[in-house]
Formats: sequence, C-alpha cells, structure tokens
Amino acid sequence: MKMKKITFQGWKNCIELTNGDFRIVVTTEIGPRIVGAFLGPKGANLLYLDKKLLGTSNQKVWTNYGGHRIWHAPEDSVRSYCPDSRKVVMAELRDGGVAFMAPREELTGIVKTINVYPEGNNSFRIEHQIRNEGLWDIEAAAWGITQLMPGGTAILPQNRGPEGLVPNRSVNFWPYAKPDDSRFVYGDRFVLVKQTAKGAPTKIGLNSGEGWCAYINNNTAFIKQFEYYDENEYPDLGSSIEVYTEGGYLELETLGPLAILEPGDEVTHSEYWTAAEVEQIPLNNDNDVIDMLGIVDDDECGCEDDCCCHEEEKKASKKAAKKSSKKADSKAAAKADGAKKTASKKAPAKKAAKKK
Repeated sequence: MKMKKITFQGWKNCIELTNGDFRIVVTTEIGPRIVGAFLGPKGANLLYLDKKLLGTSNQKVWTNYGGHRIWHAPEDSVRSYCPDSRKVVMAELRDGGVAFMAPREELTGIVKTINVYPEGNNSFRIEHQIRNEGLWDIEAAAWGITQLMPGGTAILPQNRGPEGLVPNRSVNFWPYAKPDDSRFVYGDRFVLVKQTAKGAPTKIGLNSGEGWCAYINNNTAFIKQFEYYDENEYPDLGSSIEVYTEGGYLELETLGPLAILEPGDEVTHSEYWTAAEVEQIPLNNDNDVIDMLGIVDDDECGCEDDCCCHEEEKKASKKAAKKSSKKADSKAAAKADGAKKTASKKAPAKKAAKKK
C-alpha cells in the first residue's frame, strides 16, 4: 500500500492510500472520515461530498460533509449527532495499517477510530472501532456509513437457505419509508434500491447474513463485504445492512452486532472494500443482478455443496473479483481475521469481551 500526504478538495493534510488500481483519501481535518474513493488513475470520486462544505471544519454542530464515516448504533437524535469536525490523529500501525482516531466525544465518552489496511490487490479493509472511555456501561454497535454519488442502484442480498418452518429474512422500514416506493425492487434473492434525483428521504434495512452489499453506478461496482455473526443481536430489528437515500446521494451502510461496552472496552466492525468496472445494465430484477455480476447459482454449478461455486455470491461478484485481481476468498479471509481479532464478539448477544 502506497501512502502520501495531499491537499484534497480544500482539506489540508489528507492521506492518500493506494492499493493497486484502487485508492482512497482520508482527511485529518475532520472525522474520522474517508472523503475519496477512486478506481484507476482517472476515475471519478465514488463518494458523495457536499460541495458547500468542501475544506471546512470546526463546525459547532454535527455536519453532513459526505464521504464515509463511523457511527455507533442504534441511532439517537442526540447521541448520534455529536459534532465530528475536529482534527483526528493519524498513526501508522506496525502491521501495515493506518489509524485515524477522533478526540473523545464529550457527550458520550466514545472514541471513534477508522483503521485502513491493504487487503490483497485493489482492496482495503476498513475497521470501524468504538471504545468506551466514559464512566458507565453502554450498549452500542459499530456502524459504517458510505455516502455515494447519485444515479446508481444499491444491491442488498437476502438470506438464502433450505425450506424451513421459521422465517429467516426480514425487510425493515423506517417510519418515513413507504413499502410501495418505486425506488424499491423486491426480488426473491435481492432487494434493490434505486437512487433518483427527486426522491424524498427513505430508508430500508435487511437482516442479511450473506456478508456483502454493493452499489452500481457509472459502470463501476463498489462492493462492501463484512463478517456476520448469526448468534448475535443486531440493531434496528436485526438489520446488518441498511440503505438511506434522498435526492442528492445514497448511503450504503453495514452494522456490527450490539455489545455491552464497559469502561475501557472496545468493539470493531470491519468492511472489505473493492471496486471494479462492470458492463452496466438496467437492474430491474434478480436475473439482471446475476447477469451483471456473474454470480454462479447453486443449482447450476453441478457439484457438491461445499464447492467454490457456492462462495461466489458471498464474494459479491465473480467478474468483479477477477477484474480486481482479488484471488482469495474475501469472506474466508474475513473469518480468519475475525477469529483472531473479534472472537470476543461471538459471546452471547450484547456481551463484549474485556479489553486485553
């Protein structure tokens, strides 16, 4: 991973990180916040930024700059909207990553950190870490929120599995969301959310255990993969992936499980980012997604249950993985890394391990 200091969109002392053909830009003036994500040397920014706020900082109230941020769920009208406009501390980590740590939130006692690591070629691991430096226990989940440029379509995979006697999937609507909104497309395999210029605010969440979601825009697939823990409780009626959209942008969000954090405890939720060129087609149903991403269906591979074909959907895209030269199974890599770093979160729901 290559690293250099740059000025970006008026923010000084930004850190540009490049891994193969994929690069991201993290500002140290506010946040922690990733303000740029680019595929190729001439690629446009995949992330939405509010043009009126470029280069600004030190806002007295929470400010929606855009880009990618870390929050702690569940959302609260006071707790979630603590100002994050102060400078962050950047530090290179011994294991090859870079940490961006915000000052302690005076209201909540939470310290937010985003750690960035190279992951294979053309990919990054984005770690969202929240630590309780307050005086009392809190219940929270780490939450990664990515604001993306308008005009695309979000892909949210639904849970799959054999027929059973109990439900295994849900679609959750916020009070201001209408289930019959034309921007929502419900398939048996995927739920699609289309971003439109004149759309009113709406939000949807899924209890997806498939471990990925994606946004397709301007012939580019932006894919977020994450580790899902079946035995743990998730915020927002069990939502592990969520989408919020209005006229200017779309937020593609993933959440970690809820945990009780005693003073000094911390919890980490990791996303694996990949971007790749795709031959974009209108996405109106499950088959359109399968065709565009090259997903191999279970009943088409003709081999055993444990064959590699069954991992392709979890990797989000066979074509995207091939084009980004990401040979390893990122889902398996996430599990291996998670076994070392987040085994404590496999404890009973709402319990976090002590910081060691």
